[in-house]
Amino acid sequence: MKSIFRNDRIKEIENNRMPVKFLNYGKFVLHLIAEESPTIDHYYNIEIISRNPKYLKPIKYMGMEISHTFDGLLTYTTDLSGVARSYVHLYRKGIIEAVEGSLLKPIASKLEIPSIVYEEEILKALPDYIEVFKRILVQPPFSLYLTLVQVQGYEMKLNKPILGVNPVPIDKDELKLEEIYVEDYSETEDIPRLVQPWFDEIWNACGMFKSFNYDENGNWGYGLNSD
Repeated sequence: MKSIFRNDRIKEIENNRMPVKFLNYGKFVLHLIAEESPTIDHYYNIEIISRNPKYLKPIKYMGMEISHTFDGLLTYTTDLSGVARSYVHLYRKGIIEAVEGSLLKPIASKLEIPSIVYEEEILKALPDYIEVFKRILVQPPFSLYLTLVQVQGYEMKLNKPILGVNPVPIDKDELKLEEIYVEDYSETEDIPRLVQPWFDEIWNACGMFKSFNYDENGNWGYGLNSD
């Protein structure tokens, strides 16, 4: 059921069916899905988040607007034209969907993934979304999913030259990264290590064998690509 929900939502996002008018560039799509979800008869009380939505900030947060939806609670950030560039949708069924579009906005027609910033922004957002699950009393296990859509032709923009490393364009329009299955909240105490497989997969798709933001011991921010 979880993978079906994810696949259905990815198709809808690719077809611009989102809860708010959104940028039409490549996107990062993050899902947190409770084990019981998305059953039709299990709902969580999200009122506590409605009263204090500070943990439901969009990825790459720069202020936010808040709206209720039929399915739950929505927060989003808009650009100067009023189009959303990032949103988070909390479903009463125990699902969080976060979509970010500005990180992959082309600059001077170049399709590039900012090699440090995209990882940093996901690492900043995930602890808050996990806190939302705790506050609405989602009990593990639950699943984390990350998907990149509309990314064919994007290249990884390295922070600095790395000897022998030559990024290549992504040859797929959609990258569905592996599920991360969380059996206990204690597993989320080190988010960078937990999600390293995602980042490695993205770098793999760009022609490299791992994320060079990690060092040889799996510490994020100390790799060859780091400042």
